[in-house]
Amino acid sequence: MKAEVVPMEDNPMVKPALNSAPLVVLTTLTGVALLYVVAIIALAWLPALSVWIVLAVVAVAAGLVTWRWSLRIQKRRLWQEFADRQWEYLSRLKNEHSTTTEVTVLDFQELQPTGVWATIRWEKFGYVQPAWIEPCSFSIWPQTVLLIRPDPTQIQVGAPWPATYHLRSQACLAIAPALARM
Repeated sequence: MKAEVVPMEDNPMVKPALNSAPLVVLTTLTGVALLYVVAIIALAWLPALSVWIVLAVVAVAAGLVTWRWSLRIQKRRLWQEFADRQWEYLSRLKNEHSTTTEVTVLDFQELQPTGVWATIRWEKFGYVQPAWIEPCSFSIWPQTVLLIRPDPTQIQVGAPWPATYHLRSQACLAIAPALARM
């Protein structure tokens, strides 16, 4: 019996990069080659057939590079629309519920069937602490902002913070990407 390799999904909470070193290098090389071939054609009108073939190859390469850039721009635009919708929903829920706060999931330490050990940051206070997060009705990724109802038995005015915060699934109200507001 062979084990299937399932490709890991990209974290939808992290804004996709617009550029990459290989794409920038390829764009530069293609642009320089295109300018060089056009200059040869302009300076030596009616050049050899090989120059026209090179021009066609470079033009196809330029088309592929342009297509790749357009895919990256579209992916980034779609991510921004997703982030905006998530933040609108989070803000609407925040206004509908009386006691809420935002925490950012910074990292996961250990995934278990009944929950996840994570590091969270309380956005209002900037306090970072370990947390046990029960499975919610939505996927949680690193760099996810969670709108939660704080547990009054764990967080009390004048009392010390718990060493580990236990975040129950029913206390998780909404999520949004952490980078959407930067």
